[in-house]
Amino acid sequence: MHPHETPPAAAPTLRRRHAWLATGLALLLAGAGAARAEPYPDRMLTLIVPFAAGGTVDKVARLLQEPLRERLGQQVLVDNRGGAGGTIGMAQLAKSAPDGYTVAMVFDSYATEQHIHRKLPYETLRDFAGVSYAVRSPMVLVVPAASPYKTVQDYVAAARQRDVTYASVGAGSSNHLAAELFHETAGSRGLHVPYKGGGPAIADLLGGHVDSMIASLPLVLPHVQAGKLRALAVTSPARSAPLPQVPAVAETHPGFEIYSWVGMVAPAKTPAPALDKLSAAMTATLREPALARRMADNGFEVVAGDRAAMDKLVQRESQRWGQLIAKRKISVE
Repeated sequence: MHPHETPPAAAPTLRRRHAWLATGLALLLAGAGAARAEPYPDRMLTLIVPFAAGGTVDKVARLLQEPLRERLGQQVLVDNRGGAGGTIGMAQLAKSAPDGYTVAMVFDSYATEQHIHRKLPYETLRDFAGVSYAVRSPMVLVVPAASPYKTVQDYVAAARQRDVTYASVGAGSSNHLAAELFHETAGSRGLHVPYKGGGPAIADLLGGHVDSMIASLPLVLPHVQAGKLRALAVTSPARSAPLPQVPAVAETHPGFEIYSWVGMVAPAKTPAPALDKLSAAMTATLREPALARRMADNGFEVVAGDRAAMDKLVQRESQRWGQLIAKRKISVE
């Protein structure tokens, strides 16, 4: 070959081979990465219950624990972190990794915490995201079976003369706010006695250490049926099917309506795919006929709302009760 002649097209061919090799290597690495990425969830989930064992939220969590494990294919650990009206457990959630493996079951007090507590290590609407609006239930005004109050009229008459004590699961809970609204509506007075959860509150109520409580139907229904507590009124617009003989507060005070509710939330920065999958799993689990029957037997009405439904509920409840909290000057240092 003459020294000034152009060499054959070997160089372009070599460049193409290098490009093919680079492309193949990239595809191989991408495939290996995909193979390593495990689908969510691939390990145990921790379900924080920010109240003591034995209360309404704990009951919902325990009813969900096994069916949710079966649907997700992973263990679900219920972790009770009671105290300070639920804020201790929620502070724990706020510090948790936003990876979808630590979530919490929350009570209605979740929507009022920011109005009640002056200093919290988190902001509810900023730091948490809704996963599921799970269940709701009416509330019931109950007194010990040995109480002298036979009817809601007896109770109101006494509470207009003195401060009748009432228990709650903590400041800002629906128990607390329902009682405040009830006494305001009836023109009566009540002395608030907060507890760390529904279990301790009911224990003292059964023991006669406190006069009354407006509590969720699932929490008090077994005790009413056993004759240990007397139901005086329900907070649903009409009478409740499990307690058809008990009048609604709305029968004497039209428009009075309060529901206790339980939902699931996660840290706000949890990836959307994990939130979506967990929300779908919650919805499907709650709609299982066997679980729905168990919820109904325990006094719960299944809602099975999605992420958006939970977020809207919290915003609506926060606005409603925030006004009452400001009016009644309710706060916790």
